[in-house]
Amino acid sequence: MRYSGLLGRSIKYSMSPLIHNQYYRENNIGLEYKIFDIEKGAIENFLSDMGKNEIIGFNVTIPYKEYIISFLDEVVYPAKYIGAVNTVAVNNGKLMGYNTDYYGFIKTLEDIKFNIKECKALIIGSGGAAKAVLYALHDNGAKTIEVIARKEETLVEHSRIITKIWNFNRSFSLKDYHIVVNCTPLGGANHANENPITIIAASEDTLFYDLNYVPEKSLFLKKGEELGCRIMNGKKMLFNQAYKAIEIWNENNGEDL
Repeated sequence: MRYSGLLGRSIKYSMSPLIHNQYYRENNIGLEYKIFDIEKGAIENFLSDMGKNEIIGFNVTIPYKEYIISFLDEVVYPAKYIGAVNTVAVNNGKLMGYNTDYYGFIKTLEDIKFNIKECKALIIGSGGAAKAVLYALHDNGAKTIEVIARKEETLVEHSRIITKIWNFNRSFSLKDYHIVVNCTPLGGANHANENPITIIAASEDTLFYDLNYVPEKSLFLKKGEELGCRIMNGKKMLFNQAYKAIEIWNENNGEDL
């Protein structure tokens, strides 16, 4: 048996094994998807043992999307510019890094017929997922992209495509934005009682998008619903990025999985 899986920390809640293993069964793919919940110091040994353990590729989540890059032989666009990798494939012994969050995010907006072109967007967070969303919005023609970040220095390399950077330590009116995307873990499974920002107003035309999908409605999404806005969690994005990862592993494997 060969394996794929999810590399991260404190990720037992993840739906990825369910999504992947169901897809594998339905499509007669000889893989099993596992959770690789390991400490940072164990990652090097994990990578060294991939061949022995029959691992053909893996996804990456919090907190290793940026850290994993230093171990890779090649990073493929758009991951190279995003500075974060969430999918790793083995190709002739080389570790190849990709970012399928980028594709998964775009696909979810296409599915609900949200027009990215000329939209005004606000991103909450500055980690790997936030940068994937940043480039997805930019590459698809967003008019303005503002970011709320605790550490502005983490965005220096991306400043040319950012309209404005805000600090978390204030209240926000979201009336001017077509889409607001929470890319932080705040409100998610491990921080369910936290809202990433203090919101004082929003337009009914604003889409509240939380990349977290557990719980189904975070405090951020509940606030959006309370204000009469459209809301969306990250569940569909999770499915879309998963299917893209399977496609990548298939391509790199050189044969049908």
